[in-house]
Amino acid sequence: TTQPAFAMEVLAFTLFLFFLGSLSSAMRLAEGGGGALSTTTFGAGLMSITIKLGSAAPLLAAHSNSDELGPDVKVALQDMNNASFALTFFPLAAMLAAVALVAIRTAALPSWLGWAAAALSVGFAVGGLAGSADLASEWAGLPMVVFTAWVIAASVVLIRRAGTSTPLTRPAGA
Repeated sequence: TTQPAFAMEVLAFTLFLFFLGSLSSAMRLAEGGGGALSTTTFGAGLMSITIKLGSAAPLLAAHSNSDELGPDVKVALQDMNNASFALTFFPLAAMLAAVALVAIRTAALPSWLGWAAAALSVGFAVGGLAGSADLASEWAGLPMVVFTAWVIAASVVLIRRAGTSTPLTRPAGA
């Protein structure tokens, strides 16, 4: 990973924290009560970032000591990063399942985003299993590509609703 690419990745994770805060806040308002699902949304999202940021350490070590490390060590460090990528899928699956449950039952997000979250949750669970079983699995990362589009769409909805009095419950029969 190059320095600019690494910096962009860290910036994306930092911005994702703000997204998580906004998303879980919208979920909590819509969910009411104790907010167990909105708390799950925030906690699982935070867990995925923590796993991924932690996985950068072996790569940074390999990069800064590349002349001193043997090829087997470099491969092992890269495999640690790849395994961490697959492991982030499980908390993302939990996060999206919690979002789906709230969004489908309420108007916290448009219902199509709720159903997309449900589908992505399944995709992340399957992708995580595939990626954990085979670190070289090429298709296991597909949910992350779709997730990026989902985050952008959800962000647009949350930004457009900021400061408005958009109802967060669906009308009966909707």
